[in-house]
Order: sequence, then C-alpha cells, then structure tokens
Amino acid sequence: MFMKTRFLLGGVVALAIMAGCQKQEAPAPVKPAVPQRPSAVQLVPEKERSRHFEAVNRNLELGGTLYGYVDIDGDPQKLIGFLRTITGRIADEQPAIAPFIKQDYEKIFATLGLNDIKAAGISSVPAASGGFRNRAFFYMPQGRHGLFAGLGGAPAPFSSVKLAPADVDLYGEGEIDLPAIYAAVRAVVAQGGGEATATMLENNLKNAGKEADFSMFALIQSLKGRCVTVLRLDPERTMKIPTCKTPFVIPGVSLLMRIDGLGGALQGALAKLPTLAKAREGNLDCYTFKAKLPVEGLSPVIAIEGTTLYVATTREFLLECLNRKAGLDQNPDFQRALGEVGREGNALAYCSPKFMASLRQLGDLNQDAAPEVRRFLATMKDFMPVVAKPVVSARINLPDGILIRSSSYRSFKQELVMVAVYNPVTIGLMASMAIPAFQKVRQASQEKAILNNLRQLAAAADQYYLENGVDTVTYDKLVGPDRYIRRIMPVAGESYRSLRFKQGQPLIIRTPDGRIIRHDP
Repeated sequence: MFMKTRFLLGGVVALAIMAGCQKQEAPAPVKPAVPQRPSAVQLVPEKERSRHFEAVNRNLELGGTLYGYVDIDGDPQKLIGFLRTITGRIADEQPAIAPFIKQDYEKIFATLGLNDIKAAGISSVPAASGGFRNRAFFYMPQGRHGLFAGLGGAPAPFSSVKLAPADVDLYGEGEIDLPAIYAAVRAVVAQGGGEATATMLENNLKNAGKEADFSMFALIQSLKGRCVTVLRLDPERTMKIPTCKTPFVIPGVSLLMRIDGLGGALQGALAKLPTLAKAREGNLDCYTFKAKLPVEGLSPVIAIEGTTLYVATTREFLLECLNRKAGLDQNPDFQRALGEVGREGNALAYCSPKFMASLRQLGDLNQDAAPEVRRFLATMKDFMPVVAKPVVSARINLPDGILIRSSSYRSFKQELVMVAVYNPVTIGLMASMAIPAFQKVRQASQEKAILNNLRQLAAAADQYYLENGVDTVTYDKLVGPDRYIRRIMPVAGESYRSLRFKQGQPLIIRTPDGRIIRHDP
C-alpha cells in the first residue's frame, strides 16, 4: 500500500471533572486530588503534524461517532515510481510492447488531476433531530484540474428545485462541465498516442451521428451546466416493466430530467426521426413516440426549449413541473433538510421517506417473480431502514477543495452517502468518454508496436535475401533462438507466421479485431 494513513479517533473530549466538597460535621480525611484532564483534544507537536491537517479539520466536526483524516500528499509520485519500475522491467523482457506501457505517468496523472488531492477527511455526528450529520472534505490547495474540473465552478443557489412539484419523492441536480473532462481525456490521448491519435479521436467524434444530423463532438461541447432529475411516486397505481418471464412491478412513477446545453445539439436529429411526432407547446418543441410503448402509463415526451433538453414520462408531468404553482422549495420537510447541508452548492440529492418505504414494498408487489428475484428483494428490504425524515446530500466546490455534507439515517461508518451526490448520469458520461478514449490510446500504441515488429522482420528478410541470393523467405527462417531475430512478441493477438515475405513487397498484417497494419519497403 502506498497511502500513509493517519486516522485521528474522535470521542475523547469533555469528560466530567469530579471535584467539590460537601460540608461535614466531623473532619474527613483528605482525599488525593483527581488529576485534571485537558478539555480539548491535544494535537501532536507541530513539527510532527501533517501540514494539511488544519485545512481539512476546519471543514469537519470532531467529537462525534467517527472522525478520520488521511494525508496522501506525495503518494501519487510513489505510485508513479512503482509504475516506472514495473513497466521498465516488462519493456526489457518484451520490447514489442514497450511503446504502449512506457508512458510519462507523471504527466498523465497531472493532466487528469490525480495529483490535486493532498489530504482528505470524514466525520459523522449524531443529529439532535435524528440520524447523522456527515461531512467529507477533499483538500485541493492548487484548485481542481483535469477530471475534477468537470465537476463545475463556484457554488450557486439550488434554484432548480423550483422546477419540482412540492410532493416529489426524489430530487437531484448536479453541475457538470463535459468540455473540461473531454479536454483532459484528449490531452492524455495525445500524450499516449501522439497528436495524430488525438486528432483522429476528435474527428471520429465529429463524424459520429453525422447521418442522424448530430455530432457527438458538438454534444460534448454543449454539455456544460446542470442536470436535474425529478421523480414522484404514485402508490395508487403500478407499472409493469416487461421482462423475459414475469413482468417486474413498480409503483407508478412520474419522472422528469432536464439537461442544460443539449437541446441545440439534438434538435436536428430529433426532427428527422420518423418514429417521433413533433408538436409546439408554448416555447417548447415537443416530440412524442408515434407507436404506443409496452408499459402502461408511460407516454414519454422529449422537449427542447432553446438549449435545454427535457425528457419526461408523460406530457402532463412535464407541463406540471414547468407550470407548477407550489414547488419543492416551499416544502417544509425539504426546507429543513436543505438547512442542514446548505442552500448553495454544485450538486444536491434529496430522498423522501416515502421513496425509501416504496423500495421496501417491491417484494410485496412482485410475489410472482422468479425465486432469485424475490430473494434479492427480500435482502434489499432487510437492508433498507424505516426512516422518518428525508435524506439529503450536497456537494460544494470550495476554493481549496470539495466539501460534501449530508444528513442521513446512517453514519459514514455504515455507508458513504456522499457517493449518491455524484449521480449516475455524471459518472456514465465520464465513463462513456474516458473508456473509448483510452481504448484509442491502447490501439494506437499496439499499432506502433506491430509496425515496429514488421520493420524488424523486413530488415531481417532483407539481410536473408542478401546473404542467400533469394527473393523469398519464411517466418521460421527469420525468427528463433539462433536466427536473425530471437523473438517477436504479438501485442494484439496478431500472427506473424501468416506473413508472405517477398523482396520489394510490403508486409501486411491483420489484427483479430479487423485492423490492418502495413509496412512498405
């Protein structure tokens, strides 16, 4: 392990001081004085103290059920050193894959922002109103870069809650800066595979969706703002989700998602889809499916207002949210919950007690489900507690780090509620960009290694032609312990034995995934 862990355990504060005397009719023997204990937690001497401790500590609460601090300053450099040692040894043993594994990891870490976090801490305190008051802080004294820059800018009021009706059961909003994430990914691709590979990635993104009249690149560049999710349960009705056997039954759901920035990027593509019907609703361009969907009560609508994209389970719920008279911001339970985590930030998650109760009832709604499904639902019911107050979590971007505050029925000892604030939409978008991008880096590095192998084989073949006065040769005469090349290492499952060696002719090889690499004489 490379992280130096320094946990400070809370709970050693404010012990009662036993002192005082009572009046006695007869002299009493003198009792030895009880040693006084310090009234505050004593820190180690400053020269032994982590230099980031004070910055983290002022954002936490000491003295509850849990307090933890970890200093990771310098640990990424240790990991980089380890990677260099390991990759160097592998490259010495297998030269063909050296271009792929021998990278400037220090530069890659810096580009992705993995060096930003210098220390972190968590705390949990039992709240007087029930549940726990949880905090987590990630200290970034130099600001946020790379992937972390994609989490938005300065905190702002949670004004989007006005979109949600007062009786919704699940609300979430999160700021995302996808262009910043893409810039970091592209920079890593350029570092690993060269600027040509990064340009190829960008061109592929620009062409992706071209036939449908939209550009994936334009979509990425447009997604800079907040994503909002609004969900309301209707216990009076149910919805049956088709499955391969027995339909899965859930409570009736009304759902709305709003994504800033995507409207303009998708407008042309939606207008051309033959399965959608377009209608004008005030300032909205609304698109509905012409065919009826197999889920009763589900009539999705996609709407665009300027650059904003809306997706809702029904047109009625969309209009209710847009034209609501009393919003979630006026719900007393929500107001109390919001007061515990702050009214400004970059991401917010709110969950009502009714939503938690509905999860517990899924087993009752699916009595005819397969045995393994019923077992899973029964386990989930045991896991889900009965709660009397909402669960809420907020992420706040601070000048020197990221603070996450939550009010939950559990402490951080039981679960890290903060994970919920990084909603699946954000994580999915990051993954959908990063995974293909790193795949491009891997493929580019493989192609360089294969081309290097072909060059070695071509040079060995030329030497063989010269020494033997022929113009053809086989692979086995070129590669082997006592041949011109001791060993050739495949890097992508390719086979070099199928190559045809003829003087003056190119060497061409096809990888199992269909790529063709060619070396011309």
